[in-house]
Amino acid sequence: MPTVQACPACRTRVPARRGGDPLCPTCMKAAREMPAQPSWLFDSPLLRQALAQMNLPAVPAIVRAACGVPQRDIAAMADWSQSTLSCYERGMRDGMYDIRTALQFADAVGMPRAALLPLVFADADMSAGGGTGMELLSRRDFGGLAAAASLAAAVPPVTAPRRATGSHVRYWHACADALYARDRSVGGTVLLPLAVQQWHRARLAARNPGSGETASQLLAAAGELALCTGWIAMDGGQLPLARPLYEEARELAEDSGDTMLGVHVLTNQSMLYAELARTGPSREPARQSLRLAFQAQDEGRYLQVPRLHALIALRHASAASLLGDKAAFQAAITQARRELDRGPQDGKPPEWLRFVDHAEITGVEARGWLNLSDPGRSAVLYKKVLASRLSPRNRASYGVGLADALLRHGARQEAITAAMDVLPALEGGVTSMRCLNRLRLVRQAAASSPDAEEFCARFDMIERALVTPPGDHIRAAGASVPALSRRAE
Repeated sequence: MPTVQACPACRTRVPARRGGDPLCPTCMKAAREMPAQPSWLFDSPLLRQALAQMNLPAVPAIVRAACGVPQRDIAAMADWSQSTLSCYERGMRDGMYDIRTALQFADAVGMPRAALLPLVFADADMSAGGGTGMELLSRRDFGGLAAAASLAAAVPPVTAPRRATGSHVRYWHACADALYARDRSVGGTVLLPLAVQQWHRARLAARNPGSGETASQLLAAAGELALCTGWIAMDGGQLPLARPLYEEARELAEDSGDTMLGVHVLTNQSMLYAELARTGPSREPARQSLRLAFQAQDEGRYLQVPRLHALIALRHASAASLLGDKAAFQAAITQARRELDRGPQDGKPPEWLRFVDHAEITGVEARGWLNLSDPGRSAVLYKKVLASRLSPRNRASYGVGLADALLRHGARQEAITAAMDVLPALEGGVTSMRCLNRLRLVRQAAASSPDAEEFCARFDMIERALVTPPGDHIRAAGASVPALSRRAE
C-alpha cells in the first residue's frame, strides 16, 4: 500500500499539497490527457493504467485530478464522507477493492461500465474503443473512428443521481469546462457521445430539482451542458442535433434565471444560423442570425464582461457579412476589438469564452471577407492568424479557411498545398466535421489535378474514418431522450 505522502497514481512522488492537488505534478498532467478514442469524459491513459494494475485507490484521485472538483464534492456524490474517500485514496482502507464500491463510484461520476474493461482484462489498452468485441462489432457495422463514437453513444445511458446537490452542480460545470477545453484540442466528433451522456444525466436530475438556490443552479448546469453538447454537435457536423439542444439550453436558462447563460445561448444560436446560411441558398438564416445577435446584445447589456461583448460583436459581423453589408461588418469587427481591449474587467474568463481573443477576431474577419467575395483579402488575414499560437482544432479550422480563400481566389495549387498542411491534424486526432466539410471544395478541385493524388487519397481516408450515415448520431444520442428525439424531427 502507498504511504500517506505518496502520490496514489505513481506511488513514488509526493503530491503538491499547496494547491490541494490529489496527485504529483507529473501525474496531474497525465490525468488530463485524453486517449484517441476515449470511453468517457475523464478517460486518460493514466486512469487505464491504474485500472489494469488494480491500483483502484488511485482511481478517485485521478478522476479528481482530471475534473478539478474538490474531494468533498466527489465524496458527497458517492454518498461517502470526505474522510472515507481520503482513506480510500491513500490506501488506508481497502474499500475500493470491493467491486460494489468501485461500481458505486463509477455510477456516481457517470463513468460507463465499459470504462472498467482495463480492470477486467488487466490491459491498459482494453476499452470500448480499442481491442474488444465491441470494437469488432462497431467496425463491422459502421467502420472507423465514427464507429467508436456511435457505439459509445449507444451504450445504455447512465442513471441520474437520486438526489442532486451542489456537489453535482459543481461537477457538471467541471464537465462542461473539460468538454470545451478538449473540443479545442480534438474537435467535436469524438466528444459528442461523451457530452450527450453527461448532459442526459444532468437533464434527468433537473426534471425534479426541488426548490431553493440549488434548484436554479441545477437548471443552469443542465442548460450549460445542453449548450456545450450543442456546440460540440455543430463542430461534429450534426447541425440538426445542435438546434434542439440549443433550444433546450435556452429554456433551461430562462427557468434558472441565469442571464449569462441566456446570452451565451443566443450567441451560439446566432452562429448556428450563420452556419446554415453558409450551406444553403436562402438568406433567411443569416437574417435570423443577425436578430439573435441583436437580442444577445440587448439581454447582455448590463453584464460587465468585455470578452462576452466582443463575442456578440463577432456574431454581428458574421451575420452582416453573409447579408452583404460591408459597412456593418467592418463596424462590428472594430467593435469586437474595442471590447476586447477594454481590459481584464472580467478577470479569469469562463472556459467557453477563452477562445475569444485577437486571433479569433482576425479569423472571423477573414471568414467575413470571404463571405463578401474578397478572397484575396481573406487569404492575407488567414495567413496572419495562422502565425498566432492556436489550439490544434482552431489551427486546422483556420488552415481550411486559408485553403478555401486561395481556391476562390483562383490559386488552385496553393489551395491544395494549404489543404495538405491541414491533413496531419485531421489524421492525428482532430475530429472536426466542420473542417472536413469545408475541405471538400478543395478535394473536388484536386480531382482534376494530376499532382494531387496524395491529397485526394489522404482526404478520402479521413472522410471514411469520420463520416457516419446521416442521422446516426441523432438516433444514437436521442434514442433515450424522447423530448430531444421529437425536437430533432
